Amino acid sequence: MEEKPKELKTPMTSFASINEDLVQNIVRRLPASSFASAACVSKSWNQICNQILSKPKFASACSLNKDEKVALEEVVNKVLSEPIRPHFAIANVIGSEVDLSEKLDFLATKLGSQTPIVVSCASGIMGRDAVTGEHREVMLEEYWVDGESNSCFGIILTVGFLPGLIVDAIPLLQPRKVHQPALVDEFVMNIRHYAASVSGWASPVGIILFGDDGADQKPVMEKLDHAMSRDTVIVGEERTQFLYQSGVRSRNDYRRSEYFPAAVALVFARDRDKPRGTGEIQFHAALSSGVSSIGPRYKAVSVRKIGSETGHTTLLTARREGEQEILDGQRILDDINNELVDQIGRPDLYIGVTEQRKCLIGSEKSRVLTFLVFHGVTGRSRVPFC
Repeated sequence: MEEKPKELKTPMTSFASINEDLVQNIVRRLPASSFASAACVSKSWNQICNQILSKPKFASACSLNKDEKVALEEVVNKVLSEPIRPHFAIANVIGSEVDLSEKLDFLATKLGSQTPIVVSCASGIMGRDAVTGEHREVMLEEYWVDGESNSCFGIILTVGFLPGLIVDAIPLLQPRKVHQPALVDEFVMNIRHYAASVSGWASPVGIILFGDDGADQKPVMEKLDHAMSRDTVIVGEERTQFLYQSGVRSRNDYRRSEYFPAAVALVFARDRDKPRGTGEIQFHAALSSGVSSIGPRYKAVSVRKIGSETGHTTLLTARREGEQEILDGQRILDDINNELVDQIGRPDLYIGVTEQRKCLIGSEKSRVLTFLVFHGVTGRSRVPFC
């Protein structure tokens, strides 16, 4: 019998044989959820995904859509429209009677139950619109007319990926009983223990602090300054309303406990188990150009505090540096107002005071620290002014 010639079989193209550059070009265009799935296809694909996300990355978007659910979906869809692995998320919202718990629950569903998230109220937001890509900047006061707030809502969402760092939210707890102080020492020690457990070093590289608008954050900052390394950058919002989600479930039980969070810290600590070749991330803080000093330096002559139901008022007299004349608060304010005669708008004024205080954590030895404390000016035409 005559043998039939064998047919030449054309090898079928498979995912395994796709050129690595082509795979990388495809994968880097995927949204975050599909990117996460691609990383699970094979070991080689996982390596490609790690190459794509090998450097720090932030994704941010804002929305001023009056429909809160639509606004949330817009910003989430935008920040997750490209490859990113959320290590943390911060959402700032503006509006009247905003339900922060709804926003937190929605973000936790989309970003993961173990992603540290902080949702806070803000006096203004600015960023790229999630739909149009245009730069938007809005202050909450723009929605107030004749002392009443118009219906409004705005949100800006920022998601961060920081290879080589581990992030979590750690709360400062305060008993719900009246006149019970916040557990500041325990808060600081929790931060140190967390940083030491993941990095081997008790001081993290950075802290973003969100303080409850009804709690005094100055003792917290003093303790943190005492306990943390000079290399630890600490920034944040002193007075706001917030809710948070921690990657540790036990830290999220505050809604049903006898404590409430007087503050929450997003703690950024080095990962001692980071992959080889991962670079070091350093935090830096800079003073905004919108904050500038006015007038000469003064040396206090007398300081007297007057207590009231609404807080403390300070009566101050001082000398200009290099001069002998004693000036009262009104004279100092008049001099400042003369320098601000051409200023557009009505800027907020603060007095920066250099103070020295003893600080200690728990049973540790105390030491004297120097602080630059800013006191807000609350009167422009009265002698009591800070």
